[in-house]
Amino acid sequence: MNPLSWFTITSSIILSTSLITSTTHWLMTWTCLEINTLSMTPIISKPNHPRATEAATKYFLTQTLASTALLFAATMNALNTSNWETHLTSEPGATTIITLALMMKMAAAPFHFWLPEVSQGATTLTTLTILTWQKVAPLTILLTTHNMTNTTLTLTSAILSVTVGGLGGLNQTQLRKLMAFSSIAHTGWIMATLTMAPNISTLTFIIYTMATTPVYLLMNLTETMTIKDIGTMWTSSPHLIMILSTTILSLGGLPPLTGFMPKWLILNKMIHFNMIIEATMMAMASLLSLYIYMRLVYTSSMTMTPQTTLTPLKWRTTHKKHPLTTSTLTMMTALLLPYHHNT
Repeated sequence: MNPLSWFTITSSIILSTSLITSTTHWLMTWTCLEINTLSMTPIISKPNHPRATEAATKYFLTQTLASTALLFAATMNALNTSNWETHLTSEPGATTIITLALMMKMAAAPFHFWLPEVSQGATTLTTLTILTWQKVAPLTILLTTHNMTNTTLTLTSAILSVTVGGLGGLNQTQLRKLMAFSSIAHTGWIMATLTMAPNISTLTFIIYTMATTPVYLLMNLTETMTIKDIGTMWTSSPHLIMILSTTILSLGGLPPLTGFMPKWLILNKMIHFNMIIEATMMAMASLLSLYIYMRLVYTSSMTMTPQTTLTPLKWRTTHKKHPLTTSTLTMMTALLLPYHHNT
């Protein structure tokens, strides 16, 4: 890509997301979301492959539909209350539509349908951007309006997301699609405490980003595409398997790793608000995701046979240097659990 184009697109994505965190006007919010979508579309379609073009089209259409719904709801609210402020949106109908539109932007169930397809069509690092950075803007708006948001709606979406994320990933062999379903499940955990304790939702998102980033960086480094490729990663560098296994276990939310912290805090908060049935449903549904992560860990660290395997291997001779970010984030995903006592 032309350096000027690359600079323009990258700065547009960073600035549009940053501006959303500081704006209080619905029109400004909508404009930033549109700039964000328009900047992301060419990055997705960059490989010039039919799959990438299809992914870019799907991404563009769903995001535009969500933005249109958001603008409609904001206008409806302004007509009834003569007010464009994001944190003063009092119209119940408008608030519901806005929440649904932002759920679609974040790929929370039942509006998750576009994410696995887009993830599979885009490159590894582009998918990482969609799963982490692109969720900052809608999450910020949801956090701004959390006082007016319907709790039943967010809880229903949370339980649905965790269930869909678990069930959808069971049938996958492609890692990017699998990680997309993992992202849907994590979005469910973020939605669970959005109205009751937005600080826990923010923490959940930060920890999810910290855990997903090293996985994608390693996938990009070793050109790993499927679960089978993970099993042969020891051919290129054995130490990467340890990093990957630790991070995946943390993503699964197993103690004593950092990934357990948000689940612990969320379930604790839900039980505190007497949402015992909902908390139980989410905990049970997350077992589906845990099975997927355990399967990945099993493939990566427990199937290194001393004899020659019969499956066709994807041998790699390249020895690239992996970035420091990967090691740092892996350490954080493994050792930050005691931090929750301060939250």
